[in-house]
Amino acid sequence: MPIRAVCFDLDGTLLRDDHGEEVIRRVAVRLAERHPGVEPDALLAANARVWAEYWPEVGEAWMSGRLPGDDVPREVWRRALAEVGVTDPDAAQAAHALHVEMERDAFALYPETLSVLAQLRERGIRTAVITNGPSGLQRAKLAAVGIADAFDAVVVSGEVGVAKPDPGIFAVALDALGASAEEALHIGDNQIADVAGARDAGLTAVWVDRVGAERTEEAHAVVTDLNGLLALL
Repeated sequence: MPIRAVCFDLDGTLLRDDHGEEVIRRVAVRLAERHPGVEPDALLAANARVWAEYWPEVGEAWMSGRLPGDDVPREVWRRALAEVGVTDPDAAQAAHALHVEMERDAFALYPETLSVLAQLRERGIRTAVITNGPSGLQRAKLAAVGIADAFDAVVVSGEVGVAKPDPGIFAVALDALGASAEEALHIGDNQIADVAGARDAGLTAVWVDRVGAERTEEAHAVVTDLNGLLALL
């Protein structure tokens, strides 16, 4: 059956996801300047450690919208700052605000994103974004890079209460697009959330592997950038 609809993951697929560590490093440097005695490297290490420890507790609830979008990253900064001796109750909010500002300036699309979206529209193919994360954060990313209105549907896990790889979120997108699973393709960089999720939901699953990673899930096709998608339609 011909493909009538294409669903995209956002982070690491349409939007570059290689800026995160640099943004956190820059935030840590700025915070160290504000708080004498704090070493940027120590704060950076504390942030990474807190994320690793805290994420298993809150990740699912945060992505499905059961926790306010700002709560988790603000709490990470609160705990990280406390580890390096900064316990001012306003410090975590200031750190989070700085992080949001710097990250917004760092958001960038992959070079081929706009061209591929335009070509799909010219072909009459309906498109959607299916993205895991809080509503405010994910929609802010779309707005920051100018593609908030580039799709026929935007499905954010924090708004619908279910996250990839759950088939339910793919069903929401298909309903919005007016397409069956057999008529739809989903492309993403995460082999569990995107490849396994789309495959199990009955969509054609395409893995975009930009770095030559080890293949762990069976995608219907593998491409090295979004241009490769066009040859599959």
